[in-house]
Amino acid sequence: MRGMRRSSEDYLLLVAVVIVCTWTNATARTSQRKCKEYAELVTREEVAPVLRMGVQTNLVSECGIVETPLIVGGVKAKSNEFPHMVAVGFGKPPENSSSVDFEVSWECGGSIISENFVLTASHCLESKDRGPAIRIRAGSTLLKDPEPGYQERVVIERIKHPNYTLPARYNDIALLRLEKPLELSGAVRPACLEIEHEPVGKVAIASGFGKTAYDEAVGSNELMKVQLNYISKDDCERSYKIDIGGRQLPSGLIPSLLCAGVMEGGKDTCQGDSGGPLQRVLSEPYCMYSLVGVTSFGKFCAFENSPAMYSRVSSYVDWIESVVWPGEL
Repeated sequence: MRGMRRSSEDYLLLVAVVIVCTWTNATARTSQRKCKEYAELVTREEVAPVLRMGVQTNLVSECGIVETPLIVGGVKAKSNEFPHMVAVGFGKPPENSSSVDFEVSWECGGSIISENFVLTASHCLESKDRGPAIRIRAGSTLLKDPEPGYQERVVIERIKHPNYTLPARYNDIALLRLEKPLELSGAVRPACLEIEHEPVGKVAIASGFGKTAYDEAVGSNELMKVQLNYISKDDCERSYKIDIGGRQLPSGLIPSLLCAGVMEGGKDTCQGDSGGPLQRVLSEPYCMYSLVGVTSFGKFCAFENSPAMYSRVSSYVDWIESVVWPGEL
């Protein structure tokens, strides 16, 4: 019997494939490797009895992403839909007390990016009236009467970007180090970091507990979501022409800023959404979001020709990785 023989071209192709695969794995960013690792949390093992065979282990998806169009002004988020979303609470512990059981004011948002870190905005590290960002809450779409299984953690370190300097609005991005790791699951797990500098697609989703109207006194008790368009630099510059060259935007709209909203008005982020995510759903890994932006500032909430500004996450991946995973670079 004659065996099959590979031609020299076949061997070259095989070697090329091996080299390409090895190169791709070796050069993946730390955050990309972590993204795939955290994606495994979407499924859990469930043991089911099987006739004759005893038991069988099945993988059950806990994906909560809802792939339905969003209506004007935003809608309530579903449970587990944004498992990386956290509320950031501000407060001052009572003097001469080590207790962590004191009232906090939930005034910003953030995103879980590892068991130990939350990504937020630099202007969300300290409240003039309430004190420092002291606690985060994960795993609930409600601020009052949170859902079963929610987790709270004390913030032990607030790390603003080294180039964040008021009154300029640039580099409005920060990290919160948690006192103890979050217990990761399908309902509480990190999002991925966006590495593509140019927006993928035309829209992204913002989520938060902020005001649902500009004239409201307080934010929402329920987590809300809204679909926003990426706004071109030219259109955004026209909206912010009064501010460009001033104290807040002295260098104009630099590449680390991302503009999103609806130019006709009616959909936007608002006060209380600061620090929260602007995100897109990834096609791979399964059931994972990519953090495109961090909610930073705006002119008015959902007004015509008033898109909001976001810190572009892809501009800060090097810095984030150096703080969150220093030993894995």
